[in-house]
Amino acid sequence: MTMIIEWTPELSVGNDQLDKQHQQWIKLLDDFYEGIKQGKSKEVLEELIIGMLDYTRYHFNEEEQHMQRIGFPNLEKHKALHAEYIKKIEEYHERMMSGRLILSLEVTGYLKTWLVNHIKGEDQRYAE
Repeated sequence: MTMIIEWTPELSVGNDQLDKQHQQWIKLLDDFYEGIKQGKSKEVLEELIIGMLDYTRYHFNEEEQHMQRIGFPNLEKHKALHAEYIKKIEEYHERMMSGRLILSLEVTGYLKTWLVNHIKGEDQRYAE
C-alpha cells in the first residue's frame, strides 16, 4: 500500500498523545485514499469518510483542550480552522451520498494538503 502521507519527525508537535492521534488520522486518510483507488463501494467509502469525520472531531477536541491548558494565544483562530476542515469533510460526505460528488484523488488531495499544512504550520505553533 502506498501511503498518501508518510509520518516524519518534522510532523511531530512534541506531544506523544497528539502525535499518535495525528498518525491515526493519517492512517484513516490513507484508508480512504486506498478505498477510492481500489474502487470500493459507496457504502464502504461512506463508512471510511464517516470514520475519518468522527476521528477528526475527536482529535480536534483533544487538541483544542491541550491548547487551552497551555494557554495558547490563538485558540479561537485555530478552532475556526478546525471547523472549516470539518465542514469540508461533511460537505464531501453529503455530496457523495447525494451522488453529486465523484470521489477522486482530487478530494483526497485536498484533505491531505490541508492536513499536512495544518500540522506543519498551525500545529507547530503550540509544539512543545
